[in-house]
Amino acid sequence: MTKKHTQTTLDVSIEYSAIGLDLAKYDVSLAAVTLNEGEIICIDRVTYAELYELADKLSPTLFAVEPCCGYSQLAHELEARGHEVSVINGKVVKMWIDTHMSGQKTDINDALALARLTADPDLRPIRAKSLEECRIMTVQGVRQQLIGQRTKTLVSFKGFAQTWGIHMPAGRRNLKKMREAVEAKADMMGDAAVSALTTMLDRVKTLDDQIHQLDKDLEALVSANANGRLLKSVMGVGTQIAARFITVVGDVKRFETSRSLVAYIGCVPKNYITGHVNKPRQKKSSAPDLSSKGQGRISRRGDKLLRSLLMQGAACIYMQYCKRQLPDCQLTKWIDK
Repeated sequence: MTKKHTQTTLDVSIEYSAIGLDLAKYDVSLAAVTLNEGEIICIDRVTYAELYELADKLSPTLFAVEPCCGYSQLAHELEARGHEVSVINGKVVKMWIDTHMSGQKTDINDALALARLTADPDLRPIRAKSLEECRIMTVQGVRQQLIGQRTKTLVSFKGFAQTWGIHMPAGRRNLKKMREAVEAKADMMGDAAVSALTTMLDRVKTLDDQIHQLDKDLEALVSANANGRLLKSVMGVGTQIAARFITVVGDVKRFETSRSLVAYIGCVPKNYITGHVNKPRQKKSSAPDLSSKGQGRISRRGDKLLRSLLMQGAACIYMQYCKRQLPDCQLTKWIDK
C-alpha cells in the first residue's frame, strides 16, 4: 500500500485524482490521492472555511463524502466551485476499512477509504439533494417530529389521568372533554395537579396548530414542484407520499426499470442463493411460494418512512375496493385477479 504523508495543508499546484472528506460538525479530515504518482496526502483537521479556500484554488477535482446531515449543502458549495462530488454509503466505507485497514477506524482512514472507493466502477454513489428537496425534507421532518411529540404528550396525559381514576378511551382526541374530566376532580386532585395536566392539553393544542400550519406549507411546496403535482395525480398518493417520494427518489429517469425503483424503496423480495441452493425465509402469510427463485421477505433496504406511507396509501385504496367505491379501472381488475 502507498505510504501516507500527514501534512498541515494541501499543495494546490498538484492535480489530484480524488479527495476523500470525513465530515464532522466543525471540521473535516482530508485524504487526497495525487493524479500521477498515486501518493496519499492526509490532513488531520481542516475547518470548512479552509476547505472552501482550498477548493477555490484547486483544479476541478472529484471529492468523496459520506451521507450525513450537511452533505447536500457541502456538495452544492463544492459543485459551485467547479468540482465533482461523489456521495458513498457508509456501509461500503466500513467494509473497505475492515478489508484494507484491519478494522482500524480513524477519521483519516475514513477519508482515505472514500478517496479509494471513487475508483470502483461498480459502486453506485448516492445523489445529493437539491435545495428544493432539502426544503421539503425539512418541513416534513419537522412535522413528523411534532407528531411524535403530540403522541407522547397525549399518552403521558392519559397515564397521569389514570392514576386519578380518570379513564380516557383509546384513540380519544376530544381535548375539551379531557379538560372537563380533569377539572371535575379538582377538589380531590388539587390546583397544582390540575394545572399540570391542563398544561399538557394546552401543549397538544399548540402542537395541533403548528402541525396544521406545516401541512399548509408542505402542500404549497409540493404543489410548486412539477414532480409533486404529477405524483398527486396518482390514485392513493397525497401530499405526504409525494413529498417523501420527491426527497428520497428524486428523478425517476435514473432508474432503468420500474422494478429497480421498487427495489430502491425496499419493497421487493430479498434473494438468498448459495451453493446453487435457494434458502428463502419461511413465509407465515398466505403469499405465493417463490422458493424456487430464492425469494423471501421484502428487503426493507429503502427509506422506512416512504415505504410506510406507500403501504398506508395502498391500504386506503384496498379499503375503497372493499367498499365498492373504487372506479372500474385496470387497478380494480388487478385486485380482482
